[in-house]
Amino acid sequence: MAMQINSKKIKKIILSNLPYAIFAYAGNKLAFAYRIAEGEGFQEKLPPFLYEIGTSFAKVFPSFNHVDLLAGISVAALMKMILYMKSKNKKKFRQGEEYGSAV
Repeated sequence: MAMQINSKKIKKIILSNLPYAIFAYAGNKLAFAYRIAEGEGFQEKLPPFLYEIGTSFAKVFPSFNHVDLLAGISVAALMKMILYMKSKNKKKFRQGEEYGSAV
């Protein structure tokens, strides 16, 4: 019994997770720029980090350093958690009824 691939289901999964892949990519690039910036502490690294952002995004491929990968995945997970919490806290309005009516 062969398993059929449903292209609509695959397309839906890819499109729903694409924003998180973009956040992971950006987080990876920012972590790479921070890692290669010269300096010891955050205050010393900030100006070189801002300069290295352009260098980091000039290369298409993400960094495969374990720290950069972890930072990218963390950014994507954080964004997914934030969006999940926002979707759960939405007010539920009743369609076609006055909201807050006593009748």
